[in-house]
Amino acid sequence: MLPINSVRAEPVRFVTIDYEPYALHDDFEGRLGLFVDINTAIAERAELAYSDTVLPITRLIKNLAHDVSDCGVFLLTSVSKEAYIPVAKILDRFDTIIVTRPGLEISEINDLHHKRLALPRGAFDGSSILTDPDIERYFTNNTEQGVDLLKAGRVDAIAGSSLSILFNFSSENMSRHEIGDIFTYQRQQMWLQCAKGQLPEETIMRLRQATDSLRIEGVFDTLIKRYISDVFS
Repeated sequence: MLPINSVRAEPVRFVTIDYEPYALHDDFEGRLGLFVDINTAIAERAELAYSDTVLPITRLIKNLAHDVSDCGVFLLTSVSKEAYIPVAKILDRFDTIIVTRPGLEISEINDLHHKRLALPRGAFDGSSILTDPDIERYFTNNTEQGVDLLKAGRVDAIAGSSLSILFNFSSENMSRHEIGDIFTYQRQQMWLQCAKGQLPEETIMRLRQATDSLRIEGVFDTLIKRYISDVFS
């Protein structure tokens, strides 16, 4: 999409992780994905031409490193601060959660001892839930598989990002009484971040101003509501 009166001839090349609900394919409601929506809102507010490519995480990182893509929405970490320009905050809270089956309470990780936990393959590197020998782990290809295991009673709990888990609960039309506790395992911030040395400073400034104004106005919070049922929001 190329907004009229763009101040930059070359489009800002956004890249989005190919994982629900950050990007969606053939959604029956016509939604394109939360991060795709966010990128669109930022570019249009900044009056910048843009493109958005949806890729697996490994390709996404490679594209940013080799001047194929410019910017994306990611968790703000010590590693990302070194690798990219932290342009502006998108969400102050982006939680990683553990959701239990009905009747199972959790207030600390030790409550999962001798319990069956489903978590996405490749996630949680270095975390206690991945290394604790007393937790029985089931690795899944995506959050949807974990939700299916929880519904079928094959695991006692699932772990993942709150947005991804609650999106899948909403897609399954699940109610609050069909799950147990929701335990916040980790809380981080989500930021717009751009590769170093690729965009003019004026473009970075426009992206920052647009992102800040959209966040203050509550636009990003409104976009999230498109992907999570009122039951869980």
